[in-house]
Amino acid sequence: MGTDDGRTGLLENNKLHDHSEAVDVNVNSEIDDHIESLWMLVMTRWENTGELHVGQGMLEKMSDTSEGSGSIQQVSEQLKRFDNFMRGQPISIQQVSNPAMLKFISEDTTWVPFEKRFDNLTKYTNGLLPRSRFLECIGMNKDSQDFAEELFDVLSRDSYPKVDSIDKEQMKGFWEQISGQSFDSRLQTFLAMIDRDARDMIRYDDVRRIISLSASANKLSNVMNKAEEYAVFIMEELDPGSLGYILTENLKMLLLQTPQHDVRGESQTLKTIQSGNPIRSLYEDYSVTNDLINPLYGAPTQDYNEYEVVLLLGSGTPIINIVKDILYNIKVKEDEENAIENGSMGKLQKKRSGPTNFKTTKAYLYWVSREQGSFEKFNNIINEAAEIDKYGVIEMHAYCTSVFEEDDVRSAFITILQSLYHARNGIDVVSGTHIKARFAEPDWGYLYKQIALNHTGSRIGVFYCGEEAPAKELKQLAQDFSHNTTTKFDFHNQNS
Repeated sequence: MGTDDGRTGLLENNKLHDHSEAVDVNVNSEIDDHIESLWMLVMTRWENTGELHVGQGMLEKMSDTSEGSGSIQQVSEQLKRFDNFMRGQPISIQQVSNPAMLKFISEDTTWVPFEKRFDNLTKYTNGLLPRSRFLECIGMNKDSQDFAEELFDVLSRDSYPKVDSIDKEQMKGFWEQISGQSFDSRLQTFLAMIDRDARDMIRYDDVRRIISLSASANKLSNVMNKAEEYAVFIMEELDPGSLGYILTENLKMLLLQTPQHDVRGESQTLKTIQSGNPIRSLYEDYSVTNDLINPLYGAPTQDYNEYEVVLLLGSGTPIINIVKDILYNIKVKEDEENAIENGSMGKLQKKRSGPTNFKTTKAYLYWVSREQGSFEKFNNIINEAAEIDKYGVIEMHAYCTSVFEEDDVRSAFITILQSLYHARNGIDVVSGTHIKARFAEPDWGYLYKQIALNHTGSRIGVFYCGEEAPAKELKQLAQDFSHNTTTKFDFHNQNS
């Protein structure tokens, strides 16, 4: 992806090194488990006792739990910090889970490129930068216009109230506030964008506005259209006492407790939360009752039948057809097994049509799209897979590339909304499905690495359909990993 919009592009073709900050390949990463478990337990305490803190007994009980002790211990530590805060004990900024989050600048943060852009933008304005062109000076794209202007107003509120333009000295002061290494400074600036009246109380209009600004910057039209609905939801979640406002410090704590994505690469199949307790965040098996899938759809490429393991990347009809064919063959094999048990195999063979050489035992689907609307097709696949794929043959992931990475300030409130809404309703606000969409592009190099490690000595069929730009990179990665590991990758471009 181009640098003009502030997003990170694909890795260079020859990079096979270990990615320490790689994007996790989990469908439901531990960031979501942690934030949802944290809020679930805090809210449960509120409901049961009316106290907005976590008792020591609950923490000890969590620590003593043997199953999933690592994750629970981590959540326990987070809850202890949350409890300390609610009891009035100070929390060091060093305790924040991801000090790199809330970045206002995605590219070079040094003053030199800022000064150069400032000089170019003010060449014909007597050295004054208009508020409307502030986004260009700080490297944001045109979709972030409203977000950048709100940031401009916050930065100018104390030192230079009610200004429509700034000189170079003032611009350098702005740059120092948003480019510094101090997480606390960035946090306070972001909170000031939400709490515009500096009342330390965030009301409905504040929440609705930051949702709209964030959704617009990330091209999330569906979220923007539901900004009022989501603002009501946030108020209900974070204002359980119906006071009409959220304390700024409470929102600050929620931001502080958001951990960085885990990069362990554990594989998970389709799971979601089950209805019942609306605050539950534990993922349970999801199943629906639908009619059997209709095999009368567009014919998929038959190349995938040659592989026991396939990697499906991108979006579009060719990818959907492969998934549908896999599901159809899974159902056929299940019917055959049942027929053998029931002694009716002969009757089944007379009715059966389609290929008999189905070999695929594992499929990794990475649905990657810039458009929220494309996830409607993805949702149909999820529902079919939930019913038919009982053995976890297909592992599903979703990425919305129009959304900035999780550590970008423009995605911060979307992340909060996404996690809380999924915890209560089991639906992702970005994808509109039960699977949470990750932000920005996948780390393709890390993905290939994980597949190579999980399937050593295997031959993997890679099928891509989508924008042309990533195709060359994905093909090169397939060749590089085939050359440098015992796992062989055959790349197939489904665009042609």
